[in-house]
Amino acid sequence: MVHGVGAAPKGRQEFVPTISEDRDEIRDLLSRYCLYFDEGAAAEWARLYCDDGEFIGSGQHLKGREAITALLAGLAPSTVHRVTVNHVIDVDGDRARCRSSVLLLEGGVIVSSGRVLDELARVDGTWRIARRTFTSDPVTPDR
Repeated sequence: MVHGVGAAPKGRQEFVPTISEDRDEIRDLLSRYCLYFDEGAAAEWARLYCDDGEFIGSGQHLKGREAITALLAGLAPSTVHRVTVNHVIDVDGDRARCRSSVLLLEGGVIVSSGRVLDELARVDGTWRIARRTFTSDPVTPDR
């Protein structure tokens, strides 16, 4: 078994990514998630999910790429930017969990925040979101 960057010679050993490589791939997936959502790239965004992937949050429970694609395709373009931070990623073979915080910015101002739990699966060598659960932070009245 070969660990690290690069493929093993054909027919010899199976390539196994390191935990650091898995975490980097997952962080890249989550960055693409935000970018594709912000750009309204519904098909690209939905492909980040497993075929039977789920999104739970904002009063919705969507299952499957078709439903997930329809969510983003039905939204009007906006100037909101999503940013995820504080990724805590636990990898266990071809499964992983990532807890993180999400901030929504508009005009450089944070307009919303929340927490995300991503359950991920490696499918054909690529990390995908199996289930994303978003919990919005409570809104506090102006001080």
